[in-house]
Amino acid sequence: MYWYKSWCEIRTVILLGIASIAVACLFIVFHQQSMRDQASEPTTYVALVWKAVYDSFVFDIFFILSIVLGSDGLLHEKTIGTSGFTLALPVSRRRILLTRAFVGYCAVLAMALTPAIVLPLCSRFSGQHYSAAQALGFSLLWGCCGSIFYAYTFLLAHLMEGEHSAILVAITSLMAYRFLMAIPWLTHVPMLNIFGIVNGEDMPFFNESTHLLVGPMPWLALLVVLFIASVFVFLAVRRMETMDF
Repeated sequence: MYWYKSWCEIRTVILLGIASIAVACLFIVFHQQSMRDQASEPTTYVALVWKAVYDSFVFDIFFILSIVLGSDGLLHEKTIGTSGFTLALPVSRRRILLTRAFVGYCAVLAMALTPAIVLPLCSRFSGQHYSAAQALGFSLLWGCCGSIFYAYTFLLAHLMEGEHSAILVAITSLMAYRFLMAIPWLTHVPMLNIFGIVNGEDMPFFNESTHLLVGPMPWLALLVVLFIASVFVFLAVRRMETMDF
């Protein structure tokens, strides 16, 4: 029952997120020629896709929606007055939180996979080609790194009350982290920069001239990211297990 409840609570965001990413990808694919004509220097189709989808506009949609998905929690329900019903269900708080976290992360994965479906298929209709393997590779990076955006906000949502507090703090702090990673001495350790990992920029597994993933993928870094995301969720669960409502 609670699986269905968790789905119903976020299905609007999930469906809008997938639709928004799909529409944005379609717009880029079918307007790629005019976008390339307006570029300040000659650019290939692959480079345009990387820049527009994986490095700016479409990624920004994914980033923000991953945070929005993580912002719902028991403290938010307490604020709007529905926590009593949720806590009255015949399941433990741990199960409630873990189920909600799992369903939310599945939504993040669905959004991450959307470009991998849309780009290779629709590129053919515009007379272009974009490798499905490349699209799946970037979806892997989005899915793993998106877990941090989601889980970090999930933790914040169970540390502070307020309808939008977790979203505002998450976006502000993650943007501060992104600027911090631009400090010269930190650039010597590129794997510390999750925003670099998520799109491959300045990474050894990404070719800057062709804008293609050249592998091998940063498996250790991705496993560390997933582990940290799991720790965030665990901390949120521990916080709620000891809190009085």
